Amino acid sequence: MSTAAEMTGRNGRFTPVYVQIQDRIRTAIAGGKLGPGEKLPTEHELSQEFRTTRSTVRHALDRLVYEGLIIRHAGRGSFVAEKDALRAPIDSRYCLTFEEQVALTGHTVTYRAASLELVPTPRAVAQRLGLDPQGQVFKLERIRIVEARPVGLEIRFLPYEIGKHVTGDMLSQRSAHAFVGDIIGQRLPTIVVAITAELADAHVARSLDIAEGSAVTVRSNTHHTVEGAAVVCGRSIYRGDVTTEYVLGAELPKDPAA
Repeated sequence: MSTAAEMTGRNGRFTPVYVQIQDRIRTAIAGGKLGPGEKLPTEHELSQEFRTTRSTVRHALDRLVYEGLIIRHAGRGSFVAEKDALRAPIDSRYCLTFEEQVALTGHTVTYRAASLELVPTPRAVAQRLGLDPQGQVFKLERIRIVEARPVGLEIRFLPYEIGKHVTGDMLSQRSAHAFVGDIIGQRLPTIVVAITAELADAHVARSLDIAEGSAVTVRSNTHHTVEGAAVVCGRSIYRGDVTTEYVLGAELPKDPAA
C-alpha cells in the first residue's frame, strides 16, 4: 500500500508515485524530449527524484515496457523503444500461442527441419535482448506443420544462457514460448508484437512450399519476463493463406495423454 509520502495531490486527487513516474516519461516521449533509443534516468535517479523506493520505480517501468514505450537491457538500463513498426503488447497469461490456437481446432502443430546453432549476435537482436553485440546467441529455426502442410517458418534468437538448455525434444515437440518459460522458471507474461507483410524470398518460399515473391505475413515477437527483461525474440513467417489470431480467455481441450 502506498504511504502518504508516496502520494501527491493533483486536481484535488491523490496520484500514486508510480503513476507520476509513468506520466512524466510518457509526456517526455510524446513531446520529443526523449527520442527513440534514448536512455532513461536510472532507477536510482528516479527513486531520488520522486523520493520513493526502487521497487516503486520498477513497478512504474514494468507498465511502460508492457505498453511497448520503453525497453530494458540487463546491466545497461531502460531506453525509449524504436518506432519502426506498429507494436501491440500482449498479456500472454490470457493469450494462447499459435500451437494452442491450433489445438482448439482439434489439430496439432508438428515441426520439420528444426535446427539450433550458435551464431554471432545480429545487431538488432543485441538491441532487443540487451546483449553484447560482439557475443553469440542461439538461433532456432524450424517449419511449423499442420495436417502435413507447412504453414509457417519460425525463427528465434535466444541468449546463450537460455539456449544451452534447449533439448532435442523441446525443438521437435514444444512451442518456444513454453520451453523457454520452463527454462527460466516462469510463463512469459508479455509479448511485444510487430506485424508486417512481406514478399517471400527464396528460402522462405522453399520452406513454406510457395512461389518466390508470394505475400507472407510476419509477426516479429519479443518475449519479456515478469521483471520486464527481454529473453527471446524472433519472427514467425506465415503463408498468406494462413490466418492466425491471439485468442484471449479460451480454454484448451484436455490433453488425452494427461
